[in-house]
Amino acid sequence: MEAIRLTLNSSRLAPIIDLPVTLRDREVEVIVLPTHASHHEKPDPDKAHSDSFMGILKQYANPELRKQEKGVWAQAACEKHLERMNDDCS
Repeated sequence: MEAIRLTLNSSRLAPIIDLPVTLRDREVEVIVLPTHASHHEKPDPDKAHSDSFMGILKQYANPELRKQEKGVWAQAACEKHLERMNDDCS
């Protein structure tokens, strides 16, 4: 994906974009990126999944540990804030 980045005075953008007052007459950075809709090729669902974090990290997944994950975050948060709560984490 190709992007264009340039810095210019916002007064050049005023005829095109309704800028907030705080950005008027200041140097701004403009970044132009193509949208997915303008991409002529349809994304490959298999490739998209393999590029995601889940797809990349799938090889390290341990199904046995997944069973132990349920409720662990809540338990850790409770233990961390136990003094402030004046309660137990059961």
